[in-house]
Amino acid sequence: MSKRYIRKDALQEIRKLSAFDYLKNYQPEMLIKNGRTDYYHREHDSLHFSNGKWYWWSQGKGGTSALDYLVTVEGFDFKDACNYLLDLMKISAPVTTYYYPKQTKPFVLPIKDTNNDLIIRYLCNKRKIDKDIVDYFISVNQIYQDKQFKNVVFVGYDGDKPAYAFKRSIFKNYKLDHAGSNKSFSFSFTNPNSSILHVFEATIDMLSYMTILKLDHQDFKQYNYLSLAGASDKIVSKTEADIPIALKSFLEKNKNIKTIIFHLDNDEAGKNTTTKIKHVLKKKYKIYDRTPKYGKDVNDELIHYIQKEKEMKKWN
Repeated sequence: MSKRYIRKDALQEIRKLSAFDYLKNYQPEMLIKNGRTDYYHREHDSLHFSNGKWYWWSQGKGGTSALDYLVTVEGFDFKDACNYLLDLMKISAPVTTYYYPKQTKPFVLPIKDTNNDLIIRYLCNKRKIDKDIVDYFISVNQIYQDKQFKNVVFVGYDGDKPAYAFKRSIFKNYKLDHAGSNKSFSFSFTNPNSSILHVFEATIDMLSYMTILKLDHQDFKQYNYLSLAGASDKIVSKTEADIPIALKSFLEKNKNIKTIIFHLDNDEAGKNTTTKIKHVLKKKYKIYDRTPKYGKDVNDELIHYIQKEKEMKKWN
């Protein structure tokens, strides 16, 4: 391919074209949908595209533009890649993807009920979480029962101001972030004297792990804890900006953290999230994967632990 001179204005136009839009317009057969906004490459299954970015996990390389993609993945010479894209765009102008900014709503907590009886029964009897732990988080206004639907409401704070709430039904399989919630302030517990952070997909898993510690006669307040409010297995970029916002925010506010222990779900999403975050943060933190050994999540592990303890007592 001849190496024509690339004008500055032409180079600027080329750089605007994302790798995703290049493939979508000119090689759509190479994109395999893997979620609402996530795709992977037909010929390289560790090469993912999401929200205008791409990352090739097996090679540890990533970027945004089609130009970077052609040079890094397809092996083009820089000027050859520029000329190739210019020719394509002259023949057929690409249709570009617009990423709409999320609309934010004012955050107002659901109205509290007059008591917490139903949610205490749900958390302690069904989920087997220790009542002292539930009572503690109720006392600091991080857990309560909402008046209208009797949901468990888990609250996260920005300083002393509520900024996040997750609602879970105690009657059916309903769970949802409350309108206007900011995941930067997901449900957490902070101990500034500890350098260890335990990370979970859900608050119930976090409370379950605290319960396991208490059953082992350990102080459940000895560590830092964070709920991600769901796994984020669609991470595609190898930068700290692209890790789950709850974790990024917690680490920025708590510089004492040196070790991160992940207890994400024992499924593909949980395992992928742990692997990808390790790629991003392994140079700054000691990272351990403690995927539950029994069942899907830490609450399953707690219930298994309690059943095992009961069986052992029968034999003693």
